[in-house]
Amino acid sequence: MIKWAKEYSVHNKIIDEQHKALFDIAKKAYLIAENHASVGEIKSVLIELFEYVKTHFKDEEAYMESIAYPDLEYHKKIHQEITSSLISLVKNIKTVNDFKEKLNIITEKWLLEHILKEDMKYHKYEKQKQLQMKENSFEVDVSTESIFEEIVPEHIIYVCDCVNERHKIPHRVHLQILDGAKYNCKVCKKIIRIA
Repeated sequence: MIKWAKEYSVHNKIIDEQHKALFDIAKKAYLIAENHASVGEIKSVLIELFEYVKTHFKDEEAYMESIAYPDLEYHKKIHQEITSSLISLVKNIKTVNDFKEKLNIITEKWLLEHILKEDMKYHKYEKQKQLQMKENSFEVDVSTESIFEEIVPEHIIYVCDCVNERHKIPHRVHLQILDGAKYNCKVCKKIIRIA
């Protein structure tokens, strides 16, 4: 029986906790099957899994929407396929052995493969998005020297919202600002502007 591991984390506390709970329910189903439970007992655990999956998918889709994940519709389609398959599985279980066989599909394909393949995609997207945001709000290191010292002024004076604060900005950074780049003061976090 597979268990939750750190490498399955999508670095979202709520989603990770829900994934852990899904693994726990799958483990519960496995233990029930190993203890020769009735088909009715197995179906009740599967119904519990189904109900939790619905809640999880709803929360996960809301999260993907909140980060403007571009493949949201495709991910929703996968969720619908898993939900339909789970409904079919619950309806068609006839024996405990049949259930054991199908349980491997649930845990390996739906849980593990879905988390490692599909859910990691939105995690990577969010991570990349955060990196881009950091780059766009780059905080200027005023100790950087200009490579054009002899041709152009070494620094250009910029101001921010700090009282009596002046920033000596290297000429190359000044040119980037003229091209539309935005840099924030390390103290007040506001965009710096030419004095």
